[in-house]
Amino acid sequence: MRIRIIIALALFCLYSGTFAPAMAENEQKLCIKSPFSIFSGKKEKPAENTEETMPEVKNPQTEKIVRPKVVYDPENTLGVVYAENAVEKIEFYIEEEDMQSARETLEQVKNWVYKATEYHTDLYKALNSVNNSEVQANMERELAIKFAVLRDRALFLEAKVLLAEGNKKEAAENLVEVVRSQPGTELGFKAYQALQEIGFTYKIEYEAVN
Repeated sequence: MRIRIIIALALFCLYSGTFAPAMAENEQKLCIKSPFSIFSGKKEKPAENTEETMPEVKNPQTEKIVRPKVVYDPENTLGVVYAENAVEKIEFYIEEEDMQSARETLEQVKNWVYKATEYHTDLYKALNSVNNSEVQANMERELAIKFAVLRDRALFLEAKVLLAEGNKKEAAENLVEVVRSQPGTELGFKAYQALQEIGFTYKIEYEAVN
């Protein structure tokens, strides 16, 4: 019995001296930061080191959110500012009754604002389920909303062009989409009012009863 105890103690000492430091080193290596942690503002707990305390290195990127200028560069055809400028240009052409230029500009931007809205929405949903990516996910949500607003404005403006071309059915489709997307906004109200004006729906009027 005494021999078994001695052998067990010897094996325990051998394990502690050989494998325990290696496991501690592996645990330290496995403490990998999330790729989105620089956006979260959350400080992750560093791996414990019993031999030496490592100095804390502050990452300036955790102090504030940095929005790359390229995203808001008016020359960036993928960015929200470029799309916004294009929509404003369409509005100008319609006010000037230049429907051909309005149509040409619409063709350049309409499909992209549709896709960009979907892409940023998908990115928001994907990142929202990842640890330490809340801030980045919310940035994607913000871009998705901005592109969605531009999409609806483009739909409304295209409806005006379609009506000028005498195509009421396609115009009605666009206007319904705008109302469905923004029922409580000024744009949604204008779209519904346009549907009333073209005879797709009607406005309830009350008569005074004496």
